[in-house]
Amino acid sequence: MVKKAFLILTAALCISCGKLEIKNMLFPFAEDVNIRVAESLGWNDGAGVTTLAAAQDSYRFYACSDIHIEDSRPVNFQLMVDKDRADELSVFYLVLGDLLFGKDHMEWVAEIMGAAGNHPGFVIAGNHDIFYGGWEQWKDLFHSSTYYFYVQTPSSKDIFIMLDSANGTLGEKQLEWLKDVLEKQRPGCRHCIVCVHTNMFRTDLTQFPSTNFTLEETYILTSLFSKNSVDAVLSGHDHFRDVTSYKGVTYITLDQIKDGTSNASHMIFDVGQVVDYQFVPLND
Repeated sequence: MVKKAFLILTAALCISCGKLEIKNMLFPFAEDVNIRVAESLGWNDGAGVTTLAAAQDSYRFYACSDIHIEDSRPVNFQLMVDKDRADELSVFYLVLGDLLFGKDHMEWVAEIMGAAGNHPGFVIAGNHDIFYGGWEQWKDLFHSSTYYFYVQTPSSKDIFIMLDSANGTLGEKQLEWLKDVLEKQRPGCRHCIVCVHTNMFRTDLTQFPSTNFTLEETYILTSLFSKNSVDAVLSGHDHFRDVTSYKGVTYITLDQIKDGTSNASHMIFDVGQVVDYQFVPLND
C-alpha cells in the first residue's frame, strides 16, 4: 500500500506541470470547507431558494461531472448543454464539480451555462476547483456551493440538495445544515436527491485519500440519507461510473465528461413516480 501511494505521488509530481496543487491534495485543510460554507450560506440568505416549475409530474434533467478544462473550451460539456437545451422534457442540468484541471478558464463554464436560452444549471465545487485559490473566482462566478432547490410539478415537489466536499469532508457547519434541511425541508417532498463531488464508496480507482470521506463520516452520511428517505446520491470525482444500492439509497458515481477521454459521458434522469437514469456515452 505504501509503495502504491509512493508511485502515485511520484507520477503526480512528474506530470503536474502546474496543473495539480500537491499540497492541497495531500494535506487539505478541513477548516477551509467551514469558511466556504459560511460564505455560501451567506449568499443564499440574500438570494433565496430557487423553485423550478415542471409542466408535468414527470420531467427530465441532465448531469455531468469532472469537465477538467485545461487549455481549450470544453467541447463535451457544451455538447451536453446543447442537448439539454433542445430536450423539451428537461428542466435543468447538474454539474458535480472539478470544472478545472489547472488554474485557468473557470469562466468558460460560466459562459456556457449563462448563454441565452439554456435551461438553468446547478453546480458544486470539486477539489480541483479550489486549488490555487480558485474559491475566490468560484464565488464571483457561481456564488454558492452549498444550497438546495425545488422542482414543483402540478401535484408534487422534489428537493435537490447540493453539497461542498471539495476538501473531502462536509465539515461540522455543513453537516449541521444538511441535517436541518433534511429534517425541515425533506418532509412533504416526493423525491430527495443529494449531489456531492466526492464519491461515497471507495473503489480500486479511488484517488488520493485526502479527497475522500473518512469512514466515520461515510457512516454518518449514509445513515442520515437512509433515515431521511433520500432517493439517490450523485457524485463524480473517480472519473468512472459506479452504481451502489445501500440501505434504500442509490449511490451513483458519474463518469468524467472531460474532452479526449475514452469513457466521457453524461447522464439523463427521468423523474416521475420513480427516478430512472441512463449513462450517455459521448464517444459513440
